[in-house]
Amino acid sequence: MAANVKKPLKFSKFLKSKWLTDAKDFELKKRTLIVNISNTDAIISGPPPRKVLKPRKSTILKGVNIVSAKSLILIKIPDENNIGGMVLEDGWCQLTALDPTYPRDVPLYKSPQFDVGTVEFDPYEVTGSEKPSQGGGLRKYNIKVNVWFSPAKTHCGLHDHHTDPEMLEVHTQIYGTGRMQKFQKNDFKSIYEDVMMAPGLTHDPFTGVKENGDLFYGWHQYYCDTDCIWMAIEHHPA
Repeated sequence: MAANVKKPLKFSKFLKSKWLTDAKDFELKKRTLIVNISNTDAIISGPPPRKVLKPRKSTILKGVNIVSAKSLILIKIPDENNIGGMVLEDGWCQLTALDPTYPRDVPLYKSPQFDVGTVEFDPYEVTGSEKPSQGGGLRKYNIKVNVWFSPAKTHCGLHDHHTDPEMLEVHTQIYGTGRMQKFQKNDFKSIYEDVMMAPGLTHDPFTGVKENGDLFYGWHQYYCDTDCIWMAIEHHPA
């Protein structure tokens, strides 16, 4: 099997992004955001103790090697000038164009989406949900990734479901600072948790798993403190 197989992810000219599989002694010369989208640890070189990047986690690295990793997303920002111009590129659209029910006055923009392989994991373990007496076990998921952009002070919208109800989703912060927020009900005043999102952070899944195996979400949203760019990592049942 070939090592260090790279595939470009053309989210935007402002983001130098690629999907790296079967990494072996892969050198990171420049500051790079690394996201582990596999279900095995990525091993990173450097001074002891050895750096391990867990599944569905991310970090920012420079001047080290990826000793071994199964499947990673690598993102660099060569130049931040006029970075908001990415929403004018081909393939980008305001969410209203995809969902007519979404408010036209909310400036939430979505990039092209790409398939980045498959992964197997136990959704009960990944979400911290209690396993039924009979159930659990590995399930196979197709992974899709896209990037979002919104300007500062944007409420991206409370929701408790997705187009694919069986999708398990997490987000990685690329640029700016924002928050993943949880709510008691469909009311901004009912907020009960702020998960602060800084570049290099991937939050834990907000998803729960019912006893019958169905996924479910509580009310949640993304909020931008500054202009923000983040990546959605979607896991769809294969």
